[in-house]
Amino acid sequence: MGKKKSTPRIVYRYLGKEWAWGQAYPYYKKPIIEIDPRLGAKRMLEVICHEALHIALPHLTEHPPKSKAYAKGEAEIDRLGKALANVLWKDGYRKVLINKHHTPVLLTRNKVVKPKKNESRRNHR
Repeated sequence: MGKKKSTPRIVYRYLGKEWAWGQAYPYYKKPIIEIDPRLGAKRMLEVICHEALHIALPHLTEHPPKSKAYAKGEAEIDRLGKALANVLWKDGYRKVLINKHHTPVLLTRNKVVKPKKNESRRNHR
């Protein structure tokens, strides 16, 4: 029996420069999933499922990025991720936020950064 993979750590950070909603790093000792925190609830669930499948099934996309085999594997992961997210969404799984202005903690360069709180509107004249 093979060695059990550890549970991936989910990190929220802005992925604007990478032009991505999420990224997966399956080959680390402890796999990492990066998610852009600006996504809506359903899209975030879909992206988390998609990236988790990259970690669970790394053989599907281990080919060179511009090859037909890579495109086929990515399409399969995309299809499975959307199907899984739809099943979870219909069953009622949601990301629960404490209040409507709550944002997840961001991780930058291995330091936890809490988002800045906006000043109240009463202070502005």
